[in-house]
Amino acid sequence: MFEVFRNLGNIWHEDVYENAAELELRSRGLKVERQKEFEVFYFDRRVGHYRIDLLIEDTVILELKAVPKIMPLHNAQIISYLKGMNKPLGILANFGGFKAECRTFPNILHRKTPLRDDFDFNKVCLDDKESIKDLLFMANRILTTLGAGYFHQIYRRAFYYELKQAGVDFKVNKEVSAQYQNKKIGSREVNFFIIGDLLLSVVAVKELDSLIVNRFRNYGRYFKQKRGLIFNFNSLKLDFRYYNDVENYMERG
Repeated sequence: MFEVFRNLGNIWHEDVYENAAELELRSRGLKVERQKEFEVFYFDRRVGHYRIDLLIEDTVILELKAVPKIMPLHNAQIISYLKGMNKPLGILANFGGFKAECRTFPNILHRKTPLRDDFDFNKVCLDDKESIKDLLFMANRILTTLGAGYFHQIYRRAFYYELKQAGVDFKVNKEVSAQYQNKKIGSREVNFFIIGDLLLSVVAVKELDSLIVNRFRNYGRYFKQKRGLIFNFNSLKLDFRYYNDVENYMERG
């Protein structure tokens, strides 16, 4: 990987480094599989599939980044992939800094993960927190079981199975339609759980910023839901926002 950095520097996107790394490894006589797909399971339930950057000799997972520096979330991601693929070793290589950086991750069951399983329901400061208690624990279980780094569909399917397992009465809404002057002028795909008067959303984004929260609140108005709860699984700890009729928001973390 240092040879790749020596030739290309730190100005390219990840796909360029992926191309170069594949060429470099093959030139050294190594077997390389690119964008290798694997199935993701939540306990005994298949919740989707994912692809890694490079798999070397069917043994080593190589994940490539082009960011200023490696963050704890990046470490958590490759640990998730090692667990998901059951491979013995992972390498996280970053080409976006002042110099190439490579970190190795042996697949050790007792390895300390950057994920923080420190969720404490007693510290949640919401008047009606009991009404979402089970959902908070479900989300925390999903995050600490699957780990970070997957697409939102995978976490959403895991949530679907959690709700089913708990016997929760819910619906899934997959479309919203735009109406103007009593005419349908468009539609878009969505994927929300509706539980009574609660709209539930599962995402995996960089940050639950104010715009995402505002849009979610507007979806709540569209569906005429009094309350809303959105979880972000691209995080090292349980990350959520909650609103009720008086628009109280609360972030865990």
